[in-house]
Amino acid sequence: MAKKQEQPSIEDRLRRLEEITRQLEMGDKPLADQLAMFEEGMKLAQECRDYLSAAEVRIEKISASASSQSNTSSESDES
Repeated sequence: MAKKQEQPSIEDRLRRLEEITRQLEMGDKPLADQLAMFEEGMKLAQECRDYLSAAEVRIEKISASASSQSNTSSESDES
């Protein structure tokens, strides 16, 4: 049975993106390599955006839940 491959963390993706950026800024790689790195960087950037968007949604849900619980407890305290 094949093991499920673990996805890199957001921190790992950001580190790789920074590494790609540095290499592209040096400009000492062949064009084909630069294009491959650019493509990888764009994919990583999209994955990071997706991760951060999902985190933002989770934070909003947690905040809304905490806010509604606070309002419910305030209303029952006033009774």
